[in-house]
Amino acid sequence: MPTIEDSTSSLQTPTVGKAFRDQRGMRFGGCLHQMRTDPLGLYTRTWREYGDYVRLRIVPHIHCFVLTHPDAIEHVLLKGHKNYRKPDIFYKSVSLLIGNGLFTNEGESWIHQRRLAQPAFHSQYLAQLGSVMVAGAQAFVREQEQVGRGGQPIDMVDAMMQVGLRIASTTLFSSDISGDTDAIGRAFRTGFVHVSNRLNSSQMIPNWLPTPANIKFARAKRLLDRAVWEIIEARRKSSDQPKDLLSMLLNARDENSGAEMPRQQLMDEVLTLLTAGHETIGAALSWTWYLLGLHPEIQENVFDEIHARLQGRSVSVDDLPHLPLTTAVFEESLRLYPPGWGELRQTIAADEINGYAIGSREIIILCQWVTHRHPDFWDEPDKFKPERFLGTAAENRHRFAYFPFGGGPRICIGMQFAMMEGPLVLATILQRFRVELVAGQNVVPDATFTLRPRHAMKMVLHPRGATVS
Repeated sequence: MPTIEDSTSSLQTPTVGKAFRDQRGMRFGGCLHQMRTDPLGLYTRTWREYGDYVRLRIVPHIHCFVLTHPDAIEHVLLKGHKNYRKPDIFYKSVSLLIGNGLFTNEGESWIHQRRLAQPAFHSQYLAQLGSVMVAGAQAFVREQEQVGRGGQPIDMVDAMMQVGLRIASTTLFSSDISGDTDAIGRAFRTGFVHVSNRLNSSQMIPNWLPTPANIKFARAKRLLDRAVWEIIEARRKSSDQPKDLLSMLLNARDENSGAEMPRQQLMDEVLTLLTAGHETIGAALSWTWYLLGLHPEIQENVFDEIHARLQGRSVSVDDLPHLPLTTAVFEESLRLYPPGWGELRQTIAADEINGYAIGSREIIILCQWVTHRHPDFWDEPDKFKPERFLGTAAENRHRFAYFPFGGGPRICIGMQFAMMEGPLVLATILQRFRVELVAGQNVVPDATFTLRPRHAMKMVLHPRGATVS
């Protein structure tokens, strides 16, 4: 999530190459307040007025560079990735919540962690988890059928967060903790707000200082740590040792000393994966239902595809290649509302990005929210059009015009996991319900860390027919 970064470099850039355009806020006090209150609007307005390569003043003597053209994104994430790292201030802030896991780590340590976790996200292993993902969605279907709400709306955001937590905990750790969704969800949101505030602050208050915000964050962090440690301890005490990611982490040994993974690192890795598997997929599914609620004709087309293929039976991973519209709907939702709506990088050495010279230790913002709406690469970019991802439509599109999972060596390790889970959950729920968005709601994005609806999103589930077997 792109936010302010503390840059030690001056406002001087190399004199060679093209010059970045200066956003007008550079002349005055900067745009820190806009970054805090409306970052999506700020980056959108900046791009519309100044283009794809912009230098943005945050506060006096602190600035960043906003890059929105896919060529520039490809350079930073892929072609020149060795010269770009996640900034220290990003690590110092985000690690307060999730520690030194895959998301925050850098260098050789990150490479070691990635290699350790990679087998758990191999396509062959993930295929075995499809039935667990479907079971998580079916549990939600059964709960709604048993309640028998009779047209009463539910908060689809809370519902999808619970589904996401159930699937993440059962697939990665073979432990269903979705009963604690409310407490865990609140703790995560408190943590995200705290991290975002620190990233968007020109003066960082020490985390040990007992301010009301720090005390609230500390309580949330203790709750999350306790939930994670209970998962780990329950596994260690159990005679059943399933072959899941948690087992891989528990059995990992240092290549040189043979020592097991330290307790803190183990907790950091589990919490990082739980955060990604719960919050991001919950947000992605929430936005997908929102878009299907706005477009009931597309929702019915998806149902027709699912029904024609499944005829009432449960969906499986093998069915996904035969459900192209279902998958395309999820992909288009990730285009319009990417949970990871921006990325931060910092130059290690001076560089040139497609002719634009940039110095060392400069902060760069790559904003999916803007690039995914770039009219040079997307026709009618603000419209929900799943057909963009059907057939050969994507063949001539720049591969970095769409990067909901990042790109290059640090592409999200859970990309395939999410691209299985999303369509499987959609197919399972749409088989049983027609989903209606309650009219008159003000559904707006909340860009605090992940992109999710700011308020409750009320939807009514109308039963379709026989229970899925």
